Amino acid sequence: MENQYCRIDGKPSNCSAQISIAGTACLVGAITGQLTFGFVGDCLGRPRALQLTMALSIFGALISAFAVPIGDDLASIFSVLSVTRFVLGVGVGGVYPLSATLSAESANEATRGRNVALVFSMQGVGNLAVPLIGLVFLKGFGTPAIRTANDDALPGIAWRCLLGIGALPGILLAPFKATSSAPAIPSSTANPVPSITLLQALSTARYWPKIIGCAGGWFIFDITFYGNTLFAPTILAQIFHVPAGSTGTAGNTLQDNLCYQLAILAIIGLPGYYVSVFTMDRLGRKNIQMQGFFFMAVLYAILAVAIDTLPNVALLLVYGLTYFFSNFGPNATTFILPSETFPFEVRSTLNGFSAAMGKVGATLGSACFKPIVDNAGASVCFWLCSGCAVCGVLVTLFFVEDRRGKGMAGNSLLKVEPTTEGQEAGANEVATGGLEPKGPEISLQ
Repeated sequence: MENQYCRIDGKPSNCSAQISIAGTACLVGAITGQLTFGFVGDCLGRPRALQLTMALSIFGALISAFAVPIGDDLASIFSVLSVTRFVLGVGVGGVYPLSATLSAESANEATRGRNVALVFSMQGVGNLAVPLIGLVFLKGFGTPAIRTANDDALPGIAWRCLLGIGALPGILLAPFKATSSAPAIPSSTANPVPSITLLQALSTARYWPKIIGCAGGWFIFDITFYGNTLFAPTILAQIFHVPAGSTGTAGNTLQDNLCYQLAILAIIGLPGYYVSVFTMDRLGRKNIQMQGFFFMAVLYAILAVAIDTLPNVALLLVYGLTYFFSNFGPNATTFILPSETFPFEVRSTLNGFSAAMGKVGATLGSACFKPIVDNAGASVCFWLCSGCAVCGVLVTLFFVEDRRGKGMAGNSLLKVEPTTEGQEAGANEVATGGLEPKGPEISLQ
């Protein structure tokens, strides 16, 4: 795509700034969607808000596939993609807190971790599908350079199909309606539950340890995870000792085929999702997150020390194992923890905030990763990743609450005692950290 549109009067032109903006627009959109639709989920309900995010995801993916330059400036297509990918990011970002909260609220105590982890495991399937589908399109249609040389129509049809197919999961799921077993406010209540904004929740001291555990752990993890995921080609180029950018996308050998390399990383990492699924309710979220961060720290340190000495296959295996322990570790647990840690009234809102902090970490990692690799080498970058993982261990140890096997009813802001006649009485406890509701309080349990 860069060779196709970064040109002025037929000559190559540098448009790295536009490409960088287009690449980060989806992350910025995700942060916006997580903060916005987390709150919308608490106001309108999770199912209705989820429908809105799915519609945005479908729309963003489709209009990305049909992006065209503005006027005669070919590079302006990256500006158009920045807008369309932002829309996609808003939709995808909103799915994070809503899908996790819906799954957690619809499960019982014994299987809650497994159910939410199973929902999240589809990310692993998607990670594996991306390079394989990309390889199919590139082999089937040819790269833009080949199609241009052959004077074929639509030289960029491969990347357009790859962007557009991102709408397919949402389209397939559109006929199905999500439902929530979360408690609802009784219609007979004269005084509604007080609305609690994100800023009010963040200013409530009793939530701070939970926020540090959920949002802080997610922030630290995504620095390493997205930094490595988005710039895996740069790392793979160093592993295979080839100049950055010279690795073929769909060559005939492993060294010349980026799709093969990315698929191998996805295959190594995929079982980690399902190990998490089967052990989440046995080992507990806190234990799984701690061991994941620990092994990530060890593996990144090995890569930092041995990147210039280990054989290529060994390096690729060790690098792939960082994804395995990410998935059998904080990648799964950071998705689950906010959905069961926070009270019902702000559960979706603070879930969205935690996810947004993860994407802030992802933005930081993706912004710093490539410059560090280019200027200081991959070894320094891996040492920094190892340090981040150590910080993740400490945050998990001191601030993560393991609610394995615990009900979510005892996690509400407002509680009441039922009367002997089975009717709801006045509230016997206010646990809003200073947020006093007006009138009689009601139970959301």
